[in-house]
Amino acid sequence: MGFRGFDSAKVRSLGRDLKTLGDSAGKLHSDLSGVLTQAQGLLGGKPATTSPALEPLVGNPFTFWPFGGGTLPGSLAGELSDLSDSITRRCDQLDRCNELVDKGYAIDPAVVFADEKAPDEKKIVDALSAIAALDGKGFGDNGNRDDLDEVKDKLDGLTAAELDAFLAKVPAEDLRRYGDLAGKTDDSGMWWWESHDGIPEGQFRDHLSHLLKEAGPSHWATLQAAFPGVQPGFDTTDAWLQGYNSQLGQGVKGMHYGTPGDPLFASPGKVDASSISQGQFADCWYIASLTATAQADPKFIAEGIKQNDNGTVDVRIWDKDGNQHWVTVTPDLPMDENGNVISAHGAGETWPAYYEKAFALMYGGDEGGTPDNHEGDKRYDRAEKGDYGATEWDNTDKAPPYVTGHDSKSIDNNLDSIKKSFSSHHPVIVATGSVDPKDVPAEWKSSFVSRHVFYVKGFTRDGKVILGNPWGGGAPDVEATPEQYEKYFNSPQELQVSR
Repeated sequence: MGFRGFDSAKVRSLGRDLKTLGDSAGKLHSDLSGVLTQAQGLLGGKPATTSPALEPLVGNPFTFWPFGGGTLPGSLAGELSDLSDSITRRCDQLDRCNELVDKGYAIDPAVVFADEKAPDEKKIVDALSAIAALDGKGFGDNGNRDDLDEVKDKLDGLTAAELDAFLAKVPAEDLRRYGDLAGKTDDSGMWWWESHDGIPEGQFRDHLSHLLKEAGPSHWATLQAAFPGVQPGFDTTDAWLQGYNSQLGQGVKGMHYGTPGDPLFASPGKVDASSISQGQFADCWYIASLTATAQADPKFIAEGIKQNDNGTVDVRIWDKDGNQHWVTVTPDLPMDENGNVISAHGAGETWPAYYEKAFALMYGGDEGGTPDNHEGDKRYDRAEKGDYGATEWDNTDKAPPYVTGHDSKSIDNNLDSIKKSFSSHHPVIVATGSVDPKDVPAEWKSSFVSRHVFYVKGFTRDGKVILGNPWGGGAPDVEATPEQYEKYFNSPQELQVSR
């Protein structure tokens, strides 16, 4: 059963009519110019129109957009022609998708009406053949990279509808095999051909993002099952393994992925650093860097995230080697049993959560999380790279390169140095050491915690530094004198924002 209910013959006829109307728009433009010019002459010098769009037409039948100031109706020639062409392409897309569905392919309704080149079944069949050919193939002395690149190029060359049709037909084992082979890039052998296995990590990351951005929502699960790099797990986090956040002391039950109801931004395109809350994962070192950067340069952070037509989200992030990527993630986020987002979030907005999700996929270390052999529990003894668990409990200087594209700069551990960096519009983060709770000043009790990272929000008139807690959600700021700062805080980092 295809996508019925649309009479493409009638819709195509409408497109042709629009093009005909567009072709005659120039004559209408000249006629309107003549009417306005004559009217102005009869009005004894009074203007015939006060419309900024029509004023340029008075006395000049040849002035029309984009060559002059007028926008109507001369511009209709191009606009109606473009609309007609778009209608024709969409009808071609719909008709060809219906043909494919009738042949047993499954195409998500979200991409059936896309304004793109109509799907070509031969490209789908060629991609299926190429990925099937990897089964049991002897790749020879030159490794398997050429064969994998062939599959990657064929998949990257598919339109959204073609990719959906491919994903509906490809056997799950073929797709998993491709992902497994692509991820094995061991270049440590003694023979030169051993460096030609797999697909380099950065290239494969961009490839996965491309597939996720193009695929219809009904096929995301297929990609997630075949490629672990598409969706970060959370079963290596403290919140999952212990059932609570050890810093906040809050319980977390019923963790699952769900789709939030809040938009990307509470105000379109506007980033408010003060609304960010860390959530239940122990990645303050990352959220503090993100928040400090959002405070210093909100436009930079806002420009680094965007929503795609199919609902996925693109996040700009740098990898461990300093290479910029746009990482595509699905819109679902970790939630608790009540449907509350437990990862990072804002006040009525979700953009911090998608930054965090992309970071979980990209983080190049595996030194975070609760230490191995924790209380003899084997669940802690797992590789966590690419999961939320890998982002927990790491060092202050590790996160900034992923946020800004540059390594952070260590500065002297005193308020004079910190104020100098902050006054130069650099984001600044600082850490706390291991402090006995009994020694914490009373006024900090509800916000200060050991092994935590804060961000600099400013300075008071009497010389105290104002430190923001990435917990958010009403966590009080910490105001510290120079003496208090040097006693309780360390490892200040100046972040370098990339442009």
